[in-house]
Amino acid sequence: MNMTDLVQAIRGGLIQQDRLLKTDIPSLPPNTIVPRRAVTCSELGRDFRVTLDMVSAAGNIELKTLIAQPITLWIQQADKSYLPINGYIHTARRLGADGSLSTYQLTYGSWMHFLKFRSDMRYWQDMSADEIIADVFNQHPQARGHFQFALSKPLPQRSYCRQSETDWNFVHRLMEDEGLFGFWQQSKDGNAHTFVITDNIHSLDEAPSRRVRFYRSGTGSETDAFTQWAGSRTLQSTLHTTRTFDYKSPSAPFNPNGTALPTKADQGSLPEQAEVYEYTGAYTYSDQDRGEQLSKVRLEEWESRAKRFFGTGGLRGIDAGQRYVLADHPEHDRDPENEREFAAIKVRRFIENNLPLSAQEANFPHSLQGELAQAKAGRASEGAFKVAHADGSAGFYLVEVESQRVSVPYRSPFEHEKPAMQLETAIVVGPKGEEVYTDELNRIKVMFIWDRQNPGNERASCWVRVAQSDTGGGYGSVHVPRIGEEVLVGYVGGDCDRPIVLHRIYNGAVKPQWHSNGILSGYRSKEYSGAGFNEMVLDDATGQNRARLFSSSANSGLHLGYLIDQSGNARGAYLGSGFDLKTDSYGAVRAGRGLYVTTHPKQANSQPLDVKEAQQQLVNAESLVDTLSEVSAQHHAEPLKPGYDALKKFVDATQDSVAGSASGGRTAGGGTGSANAFKEPVMLLGSPAGIALSTQQNVHVAADQHLNLVSGRSTHIASGKSLIASVADKLSLFVQNAGMKLFAGKGKVEIQAQSDNVEMTAQKTVKVLSSTATVEIAADKGIVLTSGGAYIRIQGGNIEIHAPGKVDVKGAQHLFNGPANMSYPLPPLPTGELLGKHSLRFAAFGADHVANDIGWVGKPFQIVDSANTVLHAGQIAADGRLPRAIVDQPDTLTLRIGSDTWQPHPVTTEQRVAGEEHEAETELSPDDDPFHIASEDRGGQFVDADHLATLITPTVLARILEGEA
Repeated sequence: MNMTDLVQAIRGGLIQQDRLLKTDIPSLPPNTIVPRRAVTCSELGRDFRVTLDMVSAAGNIELKTLIAQPITLWIQQADKSYLPINGYIHTARRLGADGSLSTYQLTYGSWMHFLKFRSDMRYWQDMSADEIIADVFNQHPQARGHFQFALSKPLPQRSYCRQSETDWNFVHRLMEDEGLFGFWQQSKDGNAHTFVITDNIHSLDEAPSRRVRFYRSGTGSETDAFTQWAGSRTLQSTLHTTRTFDYKSPSAPFNPNGTALPTKADQGSLPEQAEVYEYTGAYTYSDQDRGEQLSKVRLEEWESRAKRFFGTGGLRGIDAGQRYVLADHPEHDRDPENEREFAAIKVRRFIENNLPLSAQEANFPHSLQGELAQAKAGRASEGAFKVAHADGSAGFYLVEVESQRVSVPYRSPFEHEKPAMQLETAIVVGPKGEEVYTDELNRIKVMFIWDRQNPGNERASCWVRVAQSDTGGGYGSVHVPRIGEEVLVGYVGGDCDRPIVLHRIYNGAVKPQWHSNGILSGYRSKEYSGAGFNEMVLDDATGQNRARLFSSSANSGLHLGYLIDQSGNARGAYLGSGFDLKTDSYGAVRAGRGLYVTTHPKQANSQPLDVKEAQQQLVNAESLVDTLSEVSAQHHAEPLKPGYDALKKFVDATQDSVAGSASGGRTAGGGTGSANAFKEPVMLLGSPAGIALSTQQNVHVAADQHLNLVSGRSTHIASGKSLIASVADKLSLFVQNAGMKLFAGKGKVEIQAQSDNVEMTAQKTVKVLSSTATVEIAADKGIVLTSGGAYIRIQGGNIEIHAPGKVDVKGAQHLFNGPANMSYPLPPLPTGELLGKHSLRFAAFGADHVANDIGWVGKPFQIVDSANTVLHAGQIAADGRLPRAIVDQPDTLTLRIGSDTWQPHPVTTEQRVAGEEHEAETELSPDDDPFHIASEDRGGQFVDADHLATLITPTVLARILEGEA
């Protein structure tokens, strides 16, 4: 056919009739372009690629009109039917022109090719891999409705899965991780193609001709069969071992989570050392089954590559992802059919259309002419690869197929890596209205700066761990980032699915509390939903070092060092030096084994309880008390021995030696030696310059034992109103040198001995003077004045004047009239009973007279303490009144009436003591104790039995009286 006829045939559409190759390109007018050569490549689990050399009578086809447009290549089968390969053009070239014909080259693939040109940064949470893949595919209009899943079992959900790469890489690595692969199904009308994703090689479609025959090379006619067949085996690893770490359920270091799976047997003598050991990353799998499944995917990929078969021939209907049974092969025919069933893994076709074109056409750059020539080398004369046309034109068809047995699982090779991650920043997020959002591990939710799919709520990410400055079992620091703060995010093992917050970062919206001068450091927290805070400030100003611990609650703080006024970032006026501990609320200082407060100066490395100075002062006080005590005793005054003993005991309690702890652990050689300590939990205050107590209200000093006031010089007491003292036992005042004075500037001086004598003795003169009035001496029984044996006695209305010598009576006159008298009122003196600190008086059911009503009068009674010591005993008198028992310490007292044997009968009631309610338990004693009351007195008050009338019910009373209890 000459060139003119060829051009007309192309334009008329006759040229494509009954040819080996033909095409449909909807974006071009019909019969515009004709396929000359084709090279196709397809692979299981991957995209396919078709490259066509095309000829056209039109030399002005605009290439951009072809890009991303659909195209279908039809390949004629041996039975003259056609099988389509539909796809989308992604590369178009005009190679050149030869006379009236122009040569073009078109390359196309499936809709999956578009995934290479779309990248995204997004994430999925709690979704399975197939759901994620479907979501990505649906972002591409060409893919919608043209993919499907054929899985043998559901895939597990992924808590967090991130994409930071092209859709192409992302989808492929997900499929590789899960052991998924896909194959293509072409619609019969050639208008569409569908990607079927599966995890089972048995899900592959069967080839158009399930039985593929093998013909020996050298056949002289077209052959729809393999003419060459070869096998190969390659060495692979034999063992896959993994380790992972799940921080939510950390395993022991000596027994970590992991897998160890060998490859299948019957693969020959393989080296035992061919192990692949890898740390698969943080929490790759949560359970052993999942871990072994992931390892199994790796093993099956090795096993798939270990044994492959390669066939070539003129087989036109075969494509990657199809199953077939090999027939008529001399070596395989003796195998069972399941061993002869293969899956096409890779398929390459080299096709030259049987067009009536000259073989002397120009060889343009990029043309497939050279590749076809190489494929035909050595095969051009073989009839098996020739495809003849009725017009005498001859074409060429060669297919190369790489296969594996269907009995061996197939997995796609791991060719797509996760993206390499760099440090990123993110904003802490949470539910609307919350200021802090965290969980039991102090994890947080973050929104990455690149995130465009989330409005900024708690769904912005998975729970992300936060690296703390110090963490450990039972110790560590806690600083939870707040919502709105910026954080720095890294990735564990560089894995994009394993983010971890490394630091918090200041920015223009969240600025540092202390800045600019560089000398303030520390930590400041913020009150939840409020303006309060807690802070620790370290101030490194030159020569003004200080530390401040402060809480805005009650303005409570401890200020140490060079004290200044600080407000926010501003350093204010000097306040002093040392330490300042204060609060607007309550305060307490507690030390369970002793407390020492002092202003005595010491070196920084001195012992905390180095109390030598204060101790020496107390020793001096001891000596003074001892000396004055001896002098007092010599002068028949009361000695100070009890006070001396108490002071000596206190001083002794401030001296003790304790050795450093020898725990047997690690001490780095320190902590040895001994230090002073207190033997008792005493409190010692010491100062070289003075101690003062001041209050606008009252000062209270209380001691259960002794109160010692010792001064080396004078003790001064000044009272703005009264000085009142009440003494339970005795009052003894002794002065050694300068005498004793008692003056009342106003008012009278009263001295009474209300139950005994008043004795006034002086070595010299005793003067009783009244400077402006009278001296009155009165006595109820009598008055005796005596000296030198002479006396005057006034007694019983008589006056006796006796003297061993003369009685000298002188006066201006002497009157001896009849009798007369003068009454002189003497004041009655009160009597009182000083109760001990704890007392209790029993009354019969709340009133003494009830004892007579119930027949208790005359019965024996005993009151005993908890040690069974009898405090009072006797018979109940007619008035029913029982004596009050007085004890020094709180105790349980028991009242026993009669001598019968009783059984306990518990009674619970409420008892009021000084307005305070508490429960007392009353029981009938098993040891001749018909009435037992346990009570604890409080604050020196006593519990009176008048409050106990409700303790005994009528039923109990009847039991007591009748002896039934």
